[in-house]
Amino acid sequence: MKVYELRNVSYRYPTGEWALRGINMDVERGETLAIVGPNGAGKTTLLKLMDALVMPTEGEILFEGKPITEDTMTDGEFRRKVGFLFQNPDVMLFSATVLEDVAFGPVHLWSKERGLERAREELRRLGIEKLADRHPYSLSGGEKKKASIACVTAMEPEVLLLDEPTRDLDLRNRNFVLDMIRSWKGEGKTVVVVTHDLRLIRLADRVYVVNKEILFEGTPRELFSRPELIERANLDVPEIVRLFHELGINEIPLSVEEAVEILRGLLQR
Repeated sequence: MKVYELRNVSYRYPTGEWALRGINMDVERGETLAIVGPNGAGKTTLLKLMDALVMPTEGEILFEGKPITEDTMTDGEFRRKVGFLFQNPDVMLFSATVLEDVAFGPVHLWSKERGLERAREELRRLGIEKLADRHPYSLSGGEKKKASIACVTAMEPEVLLLDEPTRDLDLRNRNFVLDMIRSWKGEGKTVVVVTHDLRLIRLADRVYVVNKEILFEGTPRELFSRPELIERANLDVPEIVRLFHELGINEIPLSVEEAVEILRGLLQR
């Protein structure tokens, strides 16, 4: 079943500049979709359109077969089903304590008592219950990211829209985010992620390269097989991919482990 259907979607800023033109895109239930492209390509705007934070200038977006309209912006059922993780966690952290921030959505969805308990459950599940009574501004960058994730997942969404979730994080916290996405995949949730992180792209079922319009749609392996497209998307070509292209090996690995297996196979021929 299609969760999203975007049909000839365009968006123009109040300045008159077009952020996106003629976007046609489907998102299947349970898939992980990566959206990549250079800065200023309209990727964040695309996520905001899918979250009904802004409305398209032209075209139509369907969610579960129904058009997204102005009314969707305040539709409680839509807000429960779809969670948006902003690139900057400070946008999501505005209360006196982390617990209050994480409980903000659940309290409005359920009762205050149930909402607070749901927030505590999610902090424990993510292993960050020690942050509950901390002021958000006292947190490190990684702690803020984890707290903002809890704000989203406490609502138990079926669809997660993630804007550069690993940006500016150290290795440990990037691994935390990657593990979260793997767990969501395992739970059958639908994940749409804007990213420049190659490891995250490898987790995706499909990838769109966007620069105001769609330049490419396919699998991560198909993307990595086209170095010129990777560069147009403002991504670093992985060294292992560059090596295989230089050696003239057509089979492109998505990991070092795959590269080893491919090379072993070639040596045994």
